[in-house]
Amino acid sequence: MKKLFLLSTLILFTACSGGQSNPAPKATQAAAAAPSDPKVVVAEVDGEKITEADLDAAVSSQLMRIQSEVYEIKKQGLDDLINRKLAAKEAKKRGVTVDQLMKTEVVDKVGEISDQEVTDFYNQNKDRMGGRTLDQVKAPIKQQMFARKAGLYQQNFLTRLKDSASIKVDLEAPTVDVSVDDDPMKGNKNASVTIIEFTDYQCPFCGRVRPTLKQLVAEYGDKVHYVLRDYPLDFHPFAKKAAEAAQCAGDQGKYWEYSDELWSNQGALEIVDLKKYAGTIKLDQKKFDECLDQGKFSAEVDKDQADGAKAGVSGTPSFFINGQMITGAQPAEKFKEMIDQALKKASGKSS
Repeated sequence: MKKLFLLSTLILFTACSGGQSNPAPKATQAAAAAPSDPKVVVAEVDGEKITEADLDAAVSSQLMRIQSEVYEIKKQGLDDLINRKLAAKEAKKRGVTVDQLMKTEVVDKVGEISDQEVTDFYNQNKDRMGGRTLDQVKAPIKQQMFARKAGLYQQNFLTRLKDSASIKVDLEAPTVDVSVDDDPMKGNKNASVTIIEFTDYQCPFCGRVRPTLKQLVAEYGDKVHYVLRDYPLDFHPFAKKAAEAAQCAGDQGKYWEYSDELWSNQGALEIVDLKKYAGTIKLDQKKFDECLDQGKFSAEVDKDQADGAKAGVSGTPSFFINGQMITGAQPAEKFKEMIDQALKKASGKSS
């Protein structure tokens, strides 16, 4: 039963990655978190000194990623500890063990997965079964469906316990100062929460997160300031020119309309396509073509990419919510959690 209480977390690929870094050893993590004197000389080359500040600037992006990873590990661990304490308290209140509590609130409510449910799932996902028959995959499908349902029941139960408890969390997330530059934005420039996205028009995960972002901008309104910056990955050959094309459309006051065309046509981003979309949204074709052909915004896109790399971006989409990094096409709930925390923190500071 203890295994049920700690249901395995599914690892989902939610971002386009520009490269894979090896996990930092514990000593490296400790060193990254340790305070240092920026004036300390760490090396000399023919009498020319290299200071701690020089070193920090050179590895700032890697350090930021490590610090974000350490925070996420701690946050997940803290969430687990809170859940365990809440479950233990509720079990004691009912006069049962934690295992008995979770059986009542999770296992018994999930019940048995019927053969019909398994058959329906198999038929809906037959093309992903690698030619295996229903009998060959029946058992693992049933286990997977049970785990998913159990996860939902467990999450809902723990959420109810949290809602009825007094919980204060003071774990501080690492933040980085990221400029909004002069890039396209939505919302209130003076909002207490700023969301900066680094994106790539060829990245499928960047396309996948669009509905979530539109939902957040509409839901929070003037409470948030959303800014889009470019981060075309090297292995996406059409991404940079697509980013430039969107900026050219912005020159004519139609950045977002053109951007929507790009997201709707991620598989067709060659120059001829980019020029066609300009006609679709009725831009001045001659001005647009000249802007794109001359690379008017090439340096602007390069600057966005350099700023992103300095802030620790290595994959897309990457977001900074008041400086706190989040990567990938995360569900709306994850963004809302961070936005609400940022709003609460800003409100506390202003009161």
